[in-house]
Amino acid sequence: MKGVALIAVAACVAATAARSAPVPFDRPSRVAVLVLENRSYDEVIGNPDAPYLNGLARRHALATDYFAIGHPSLPNYIALIGGSTYEIRSDCNGCDVEARSLVGQLDAAGLSWKAYFEDLTSNRRPGPETTAYTPHYNPFVYYEGIRSSALGRSRVVDFDELRSDLRRRTLPRFSWIAPGVRHDGHSSSLRAADRFASRLVPQILRALGPEGVLFVTWDEGARRDWSGVDGTRGGGHVALIAAGGDARRGTTASTPANHYALLHTVETALDLPSLGHAADAPLLSGLLRP
Repeated sequence: MKGVALIAVAACVAATAARSAPVPFDRPSRVAVLVLENRSYDEVIGNPDAPYLNGLARRHALATDYFAIGHPSLPNYIALIGGSTYEIRSDCNGCDVEARSLVGQLDAAGLSWKAYFEDLTSNRRPGPETTAYTPHYNPFVYYEGIRSSALGRSRVVDFDELRSDLRRRTLPRFSWIAPGVRHDGHSSSLRAADRFASRLVPQILRALGPEGVLFVTWDEGARRDWSGVDGTRGGGHVALIAAGGDARRGTTASTPANHYALLHTVETALDLPSLGHAADAPLLSGLLRP
């Protein structure tokens, strides 16, 4: 028993040391992630139908060799906050994840968070799909540790609360922001999604403050695109933009990476250890201010 205790102590010390180790970028004061839907990199970057998003990528930082995990949508969302797909391979309603998530890390560290969903139908379990909302784009309702907690459920909210928090500039340390399917590109054109982003993103950047960062990405590429990191199978080549005061200006980063690298970068930015496959993924340090 003494040996087991010593191993546990050593692991705790190692994790603490890893979290407090110097990192190659400034730790942002606030972090937000905005996920849009179903567009490969070449469908967005350089496309005149997305003038705002392309301008954002030029002014701030763009990852040029970044990939989704797989198809369809839900496995990507599960991976983005948990470091694994947990063998989920479809847009299921009844599947559960009992593992720890980014939210559990944030709660344990005493860091504030909220997940904002436009047209949300339920924060308890995957709610009904409507013409404006699909639960398959909301990973928070699939993690048992979030939805079984009254506090966790209270932080999975709709856009009424987002508008209030943006107006008062009171975003938490970590924000997840997901437009509904009429505005994220799933059930609308890229031009419509770009127009919506042009209205929403400036408000987010103001609320994040001069030392915050917003990551904008897409859940997956076109269904025909199964490309992944270094030629492996994945969910397609997608864009990842880092914007805000803590993002580099006018930069492109070519590190081969996927959604696990974004989770690793978010966790490191918030001084948290890495979950699952995020621990083996690169840091996207080229996107953030040194």
